[in-house]
Amino acid sequence: MKNVVIVITVILAVCRFSPLYAQSEPNQAVVVEQKTAEAPKESKEAVPKTSIVKMADFYMRDGKFVLGKLISEDKSKIIIEQINGSEIAVTTYGNKEVDTRTIHTKSIPEYQYYTDLAEYFAGRTWDFRDDPDDFIQAIRCYEKAKELLSETQKNGDKIEQIDKEIAHLRADRNVWVKEMESRAKLKKLEFEATIETRLKELEGRVDTVDQQFDKSIADMNDNYRQINENISVLNKDISRQLGSLAERTEINKRRIDYLEYYIQHWHPGPHPVRSEPEKPDSNSPPGGKKR
Repeated sequence: MKNVVIVITVILAVCRFSPLYAQSEPNQAVVVEQKTAEAPKESKEAVPKTSIVKMADFYMRDGKFVLGKLISEDKSKIIIEQINGSEIAVTTYGNKEVDTRTIHTKSIPEYQYYTDLAEYFAGRTWDFRDDPDDFIQAIRCYEKAKELLSETQKNGDKIEQIDKEIAHLRADRNVWVKEMESRAKLKKLEFEATIETRLKELEGRVDTVDQQFDKSIADMNDNYRQINENISVLNKDISRQLGSLAERTEINKRRIDYLEYYIQHWHPGPHPVRSEPEKPDSNSPPGGKKR
């Protein structure tokens, strides 16, 4: 019995180290390697895709050019997210306002859209017009682009570059704040240094205005006096003419009274209507009767 057990043990040992048994080991290794090689494929499929936005540009019927992010579009209108100074505004355009033949659209990565916005707002800084808003908008857009890039792999270089841009903008904003404080102090010092001169200039202007006002008042008084004199002369002339008219009226009235008295006392009775005298005959002697 012991001999049978020994024989079986020897046979198993021989089989283990035989070429057939050894050949099965590499096959197992190949299977493991294949599984290991297939693992990245599964993780690669799990990576989220880069988000895309659609951009649109077109001309209005009045010739104005419009460019921005396309929000929606239908038969009656087109809605665009576009830059308006230091703001990002959503505007609706009716198709009657748009030259629909010029509408052009293209798709770009969403992080690129926000990167472009950040570069636009960063370029508006240091003109001392809405600079605080421009700094805030630029940093916010860069941070949004960084957030979108962080959702995908193999974007380490781009994220690092965006971090540098954000750090640069924040440093610039700090410098801008110091510059504004310095400008405010300089303006205050300039005002304090020149306030006496400006007050003298203001006093001189006030004196000039007062003189002009006094001259205007004097001219008005002269004009008023001249008008009064003209009115007085006119009143005298009117009074003289009225007096002359009254005298003539009184004379005519006395003449009429005298005439009526003469007619009533010296020629009583009806008075024939006076006829026009006959024209003398050329053959009649002067003062003679007609033959």
